[in-house]
Amino acid sequence: MRKACFLFCAVAASEASLAGGFALIEHGASGLGNAYAGAAAVSRDASTVWFNPAGMGEIKERQLLVAGHVIGVSSDFTDRGTTLNPAFGGGEVDPNGGVVDANGTSLVPNLYYVHPLKKGVTLGIGLSVPFGNSSDYDRAWVGRYQAVESAVSALDINPSIAYRVNENLNIGAGISLQKLNAQLGSAIDSGGTCLGLAQLRPDLQAVDCFNAGLPGPGVVAADGYADIEGDGTALTFNLGLLYKPREGTKIGVAYRHGVEHELEGEAGFTNNAALEGLLASRPQPWFVDGDVTAKASLPPTLMFSGSHQVNDQLELLADATFTGWSSFDELRIVFDSTQPDTFNTLEFEDVWRVSAGLNYSYSDQLTLRAGLAYDEDPVPSPQLRTARIPGNERVWAAFGMGYKFNSRVGVDVSFAHIMVDDTPLDNTSEAAGGTTIRGVFETSANIVSAQVTVQFN
Repeated sequence: MRKACFLFCAVAASEASLAGGFALIEHGASGLGNAYAGAAAVSRDASTVWFNPAGMGEIKERQLLVAGHVIGVSSDFTDRGTTLNPAFGGGEVDPNGGVVDANGTSLVPNLYYVHPLKKGVTLGIGLSVPFGNSSDYDRAWVGRYQAVESAVSALDINPSIAYRVNENLNIGAGISLQKLNAQLGSAIDSGGTCLGLAQLRPDLQAVDCFNAGLPGPGVVAADGYADIEGDGTALTFNLGLLYKPREGTKIGVAYRHGVEHELEGEAGFTNNAALEGLLASRPQPWFVDGDVTAKASLPPTLMFSGSHQVNDQLELLADATFTGWSSFDELRIVFDSTQPDTFNTLEFEDVWRVSAGLNYSYSDQLTLRAGLAYDEDPVPSPQLRTARIPGNERVWAAFGMGYKFNSRVGVDVSFAHIMVDDTPLDNTSEAAGGTTIRGVFETSANIVSAQVTVQFN
């Protein structure tokens, strides 16, 4: 499982996620051409294993689908007054201001297989990456005490079954085994942290910080570094229904349950020598290497999709997807040492994603696709937005095409441009010696996807 997650997850978490929060919706290239409108209803290929397992009942022969999505993200941060803790004078972080460019490219893979059996039963399995997010800032940027490196990715293995109740109704279900990996890195403000701890610990005074040779807060030359890594495995399930009220019309409803992950890992610290010596002489040293645990409550989703065949050439699609991000209210790390928990209050909110699209059958071999989507962001305010997940509301514009070489082999290619609202941050760290990051992210993204679908007797 660890090797499989390396192959799938390592390539999927090199830049920011492209759905609300850090969810990834890229599960098949054909759907991207419609901005995933109607994804739980169309059941056009094996990617329905993820979107709606009931749709597998519409696939009459064994089918293998392999897809990949190249995601290019451009994100610029402009500082607008990042400051030190007001308790230390609230001065500017060294160095002050500047523009941070966070540009990069990542690859998200998918693999699905569907196998029809007798008596209306169809089996399937999918391997995909439903969650992924990454950011990697320069170690001297103004927000370094809150975030430098961040990476989270999940590999999901999803065996599924569908049953054809009658000509108008299919039902489906699946079980997901999900492996979540996370890495968090940030600089340690050695001077600011020492002064902050002096306010919390009776065995440490502010004068001790200066006597140890520590500079004032926010000095990059005195920074230390903290790196935390962890992983966990959990089970969840998904359900689906596909109903055809009349010829040419499909209605799909799909529910995917949330996932409760318990991560275990390690914390490693590279400390400023003066701070390390000062803390090591105390009865309860902090910033020492050791084990850590954390919990992550990833959200449930409920998808409502529809497709309608207007005529032999034109198909209309629509979708509304609810994501229960309110389950993700904080990020808390528990140390096995005497060091207290570190945490970020997030208070994510539930969100909706709505989309509309169309397919146009230009010929028996060629299908053209287009779609638009609006994607809400679960972060409720600039004060609760972090530099680790600096997303915002976004609009998708997508188009694509599918081409059948013959009755067995087809390819799909799609492109989407994602426009993200300017994203303000005004976040104050809850850690001792914490800073307040004030600034604006300007972000956009492009996705190019391709898939090959092969059918077998």
